[in-house]
Amino acid sequence: MLTMHQQITVKTLFKQGIKQTEIARELGCHRNTVRNIIRNDQVIEKQTRDRPSYFSPYHDQIKVWREKDVSNLRMYEILRETYAISRTYDSLCKYIQKQFPETPEAFGVQVTGPGEEAEVDFGYAGLQPVNPPGMPLIHGKTWVLAVKLSHSRTGFHRVTRDQKVTTLTSGITAAFEYFGGVPRRLKIDNLRAAIIKNQHYDLLYNQQFLEWANHYGCVINPCAPYHPEQKGKVEAEVKYVKNNFFVEREFTDWTDMVNRLTHWTAEYANRRTHSITRRVPWEVLAAEERAALLPLPQNPFPSFEQAERVVQKNCHLFFKNNYYSVPARLAGKTVTIRFTGGLLRVIDQGEEAACHAVSAAVGQYITCRSHLPGYKCYGVTEYQQKYEAKMANIGEYAHTYFKEILLKRDSYWFKAVRSILGLVNRYGNEAVNLSLQRALHFNVLDISVIARIVEQQLYRLDVAPKLPKLSSAVEPVIPQVPSQLPLSEDINRDLSYYQQLLER
Repeated sequence: MLTMHQQITVKTLFKQGIKQTEIARELGCHRNTVRNIIRNDQVIEKQTRDRPSYFSPYHDQIKVWREKDVSNLRMYEILRETYAISRTYDSLCKYIQKQFPETPEAFGVQVTGPGEEAEVDFGYAGLQPVNPPGMPLIHGKTWVLAVKLSHSRTGFHRVTRDQKVTTLTSGITAAFEYFGGVPRRLKIDNLRAAIIKNQHYDLLYNQQFLEWANHYGCVINPCAPYHPEQKGKVEAEVKYVKNNFFVEREFTDWTDMVNRLTHWTAEYANRRTHSITRRVPWEVLAAEERAALLPLPQNPFPSFEQAERVVQKNCHLFFKNNYYSVPARLAGKTVTIRFTGGLLRVIDQGEEAACHAVSAAVGQYITCRSHLPGYKCYGVTEYQQKYEAKMANIGEYAHTYFKEILLKRDSYWFKAVRSILGLVNRYGNEAVNLSLQRALHFNVLDISVIARIVEQQLYRLDVAPKLPKLSSAVEPVIPQVPSQLPLSEDINRDLSYYQQLLER
């Protein structure tokens, strides 16, 4: 049924002599509808259903919830638990959308001067050929990186296989070289390769991307989350490339696609008349913006791969089948490693903590002695000197004992020395030193005997002289005992009597 205004229009046009078919064509309706309206003398108003919604009884409550920023899902859960509603969640969402329409947010036009800003974004380009030339056709996921100068609208495009930070920085670097300079600000979306966290006032940059931006002298200007309109120029650029370059084009391999995109960007995209500025982007860049760009640095930013590793308790981390030392203070912590060519750098909180040449061996420990704690970095000779100083500090005899034990125990000397130091902790230097004096007097090196001397305080006794060693040429003199003792009437003699006989 046509509206009242349309019905009056039909009657007016018919009175003017216009055919019913032409009236139907002009109003976009069937000719039978026009004929029925002409036959009726009265204008029929279109009847509408004025029946209240199922959620009308809860209108005020829903309004209160919306003022408190309660989600639609939570509203539905409360209504179902409290009032046992029988409608679906989608029907509630439609009611809220109709009864509480949201006013669309208005945006202003962003006008920037020459050389002030460039916008950056990735766009998914679908499955494209990724095989090298001459190889069978293989399709894989691809993205297009777009960098667009905000003033001249000159764009740079590159297809990529990933969205890593190295891919991002190398792509933007190529764009700067293509433009002939560096813009002062870089507006970028919240890509993981550039912005790790962007929540209210909590902003965390990717360290490698931040260092790259500092090297080229441009300021990073991240967009607010869920606000793509803040970089609307590059958003439109990504859409333009996807809809005008990749559509209805077939590529034989990766190189073919890269070369054709480069040619299309330079010869067509940047040389067409822009739909908004009504000017040719490349001409504006050459005439106005290139001179306003910052100069490129003399040395390019070093490209490297980056990963994270956990430092083991032995002050080493694992990288490509080998173990590399890290300062002891980082044991158990997570650090960032950067590797390029034959160089491995360990980064902690933005500062270099260690640097190693990457080894071609397998299963090796590449250790810098300064990374180990003081008590772990002694060589064999230094280890002996360390404990010799400790034994000399106990006393003269302890120092002599150390030299003796070093000669006779070879590589096991440290066990005895550590035991001696343990006795020092319990009984003191003097007691242990005197005990070692007594042990050396009797040529005793066994630590268990020395421990008894200390514990039983045998070092307080006088040291008995040693027995002289017997020569093998001299026969020992053995006293002779008479074979037959003289008899006497008194058989029960005192013991002293027999002792006198032996002394004769």
